[in-house]
Amino acid sequence: MSAKSSNTREKILSTASELFYRKGIRNVGVDEVIASSGVAKMTLYKHFPSKDQLILETVRYRDELWCHWFFGAVEQRGSTAKERLMAMFDVLEEWFASPEFRGCPFINAVAELADAEHPAHRAALGPRHAIRTYVKKLAEEAGLPNSEEFSQQFVILFGGAIVMASMEGGPAAAQYARQAASVLLSAE
Repeated sequence: MSAKSSNTREKILSTASELFYRKGIRNVGVDEVIASSGVAKMTLYKHFPSKDQLILETVRYRDELWCHWFFGAVEQRGSTAKERLMAMFDVLEEWFASPEFRGCPFINAVAELADAEHPAHRAALGPRHAIRTYVKKLAEEAGLPNSEEFSQQFVILFGGAIVMASMEGGPAAAQYARQAASVLLSAE
């Protein structure tokens, strides 16, 4: 793939990602992505033969960007495993407080793509797996006795905070989830 082709593909993905997140996957047509990205219809279809393929690749694109941002922000906020576990909620709180926050793009995608067999539905589960794997690794580093069970419980708090922030608005859900995670962490 040439650099120009790669840049065009990136521009389409970036545009689709922003539109899908802001307006919803089903509310955005291919023509709107074309108009907003400034590419020709044939160019979009050269890179993405169908809207379903565009949705799948956009979910993967957003996954990569979001995980890079999230894990990087957590790593900057804590030097020990326990500090990083708690910092996850600080990062969530900042995200929830941002004016662009419209819920979790992956939870939104799963809700919109009710068909569990849709490839983008499965791809939207990737960040949850990455978060749970990261939490499990941190739990092991912290010497917690049952890192598997802890990681599942922790991810429920994490996901619950995201859902509540989506429904209620504001960062309070992250603060409450942080308090619950603190109790969970001290119980181990």
